[in-house]
Amino acid sequence: MTPDTSRELKQIQWGRRLVQRGILTAAQLDEALTEEKQNGTFLGSLIVRKGWASEEQVARALSEQLGLAYIDLNTRPVEPETLDFLPESLCRTHRAVPLFALGDSITVAMANPLDAKAIEELEEASQRNIRPAVATPTAIVRALEEALRRRMNLPEGTAQQAAAPAAELGKGAAAAASSAETTSAPPSPTIDPVANLKAVASLAPVVQLVDGLIAEAVTAGASDIHLEPGKEQFRCRFRVDGILLDRPPIPKEYQPAVISRLKIMANMDIAEKRLPQDGRIEKAAAGRTIDLRVSSFPTIYGENVVMRILDKQRSLMRLEDLGFLEGTLGVFNDLITKPHGIILVTGPTGSGKTTTLYGALQRIDRTAKNVMTLEDPVEYELSGVCQSQVNLKAGLTFAVGLRSMVRQDPDVILIGEIRDKETADIAIHASLTGHLVFATLHTNDASSSATRLVDLGVEPFLVATSLIGILAQRLVRTLCVSCKSPYQPSAELLQRLGIPQKSGTTFYKEAGCFRCRQNGYQGRLGIYELLVPNDRIREMITQKVPAGVIREEAVKNGMVSLRQDGIEKVVRGLTSVAEVLRVTGEEE
Repeated sequence: MTPDTSRELKQIQWGRRLVQRGILTAAQLDEALTEEKQNGTFLGSLIVRKGWASEEQVARALSEQLGLAYIDLNTRPVEPETLDFLPESLCRTHRAVPLFALGDSITVAMANPLDAKAIEELEEASQRNIRPAVATPTAIVRALEEALRRRMNLPEGTAQQAAAPAAELGKGAAAAASSAETTSAPPSPTIDPVANLKAVASLAPVVQLVDGLIAEAVTAGASDIHLEPGKEQFRCRFRVDGILLDRPPIPKEYQPAVISRLKIMANMDIAEKRLPQDGRIEKAAAGRTIDLRVSSFPTIYGENVVMRILDKQRSLMRLEDLGFLEGTLGVFNDLITKPHGIILVTGPTGSGKTTTLYGALQRIDRTAKNVMTLEDPVEYELSGVCQSQVNLKAGLTFAVGLRSMVRQDPDVILIGEIRDKETADIAIHASLTGHLVFATLHTNDASSSATRLVDLGVEPFLVATSLIGILAQRLVRTLCVSCKSPYQPSAELLQRLGIPQKSGTTFYKEAGCFRCRQNGYQGRLGIYELLVPNDRIREMITQKVPAGVIREEAVKNGMVSLRQDGIEKVVRGLTSVAEVLRVTGEEE
């Protein structure tokens, strides 16, 4: 693909983003693209000149499409010293203004970051790598004028003295990193290492980079942010719809500063780099408040950091919207109305267990019943429910909290996870004394859950008596409705999946378009297997029969397996065979 073709494709994708947002109509975009091809005018300038969108709308959409930071120069003044990095005439020609330098790179706010020729000329003039950000052309011109005016009022030599520390930030960051309140003063080499870490990580460029990274992840719908140091690069990945996706790596010279910034925000010890640590950040991002659970882990190239994003303000989903087949949903709804017993939801981390449990709690009359939860952490907020979370440092474990909770006269109890015998014993005794208990457990399928409780040390007859339902689940990505591609499965595939070979069977697979960011998938839904113990299965649990035998009995009595549930959703055109086989442990 030539540079011109790549630029044209990016402009089209960006224009479609404006159409998606309702800023442009499809007809307006077509007209603008036609005119852009005829006279070579920047698409954004055309759209603004025609009065179809504001400069800010164009710039923000462009920044999201390219994965670049949007800089509001109206609230962030340009320091006069940064003008030393680039010739003023070149800045005016290309509507660009330098913001700061780190190591061998300069971050530059540009009206048109798609202009490869402009970036090349800026790099040649500065003899540094140019890292573009996005700003409106009017704000860039105003920022240039203001910086020049302030520069003229500076005493002779001040600009050169101030520019040097900015250029040296990369060197300081490589020897330190962290953050507290933003400061413009660079670290002094004479202060102690920890203070130097804090000073470097508190510099505005580092703060903006970290804040922008978090906002980008929230906007993309990511569940996790992975920051992975390597020998030559600082890798960054987002987990979106259960899959890790690469984003542009962070400059290697930023690594210590970024990690220290996050550790300070999470109240972690920035001086300790040899041991794993955990922390928590509460932050406003993308217009709402989110929680980030931060984990650091030492590696040979620095600390690996993973942040789990918990958006408490996201809307709760109804059970009907989670992907249940009609028969499974009906049985599960019946279980929710039971007066007592334990309902287990099982599956690996990130399989949607908490979402399912809160979908169930929404079906309960929270006015007439006392509903209480104990979680780690609280992932959703639900009115009419008394929610609490464990605090290991304070001594509030699941077992301790649950023991006190049963004295609060609850009707319904939700336990975030059964991890040990003590928690399991209390949960089972609560269910046997008139409480409906929901809990999660980490097992691979429904039939393994009963044997897992027995393995924890719970008496088998108590497990058999208290369990009223076990729901195992996984999440599969749903095919993008705009681009999914039909195909006829082979006879061998149909036979392998246990599907009758009917003529005209149509399956769908991923393709990729601008709506799904070329992934072929958009969103996720659940696949489920629901085991409701009958007398024979209860007897098997009491006799400590292996999980595989219990599973065979459950299937014989009508249980739909995870694989069968997934294949039904393939037949309905909701997901692909490859996706179902991926999450259920086989390859196509």
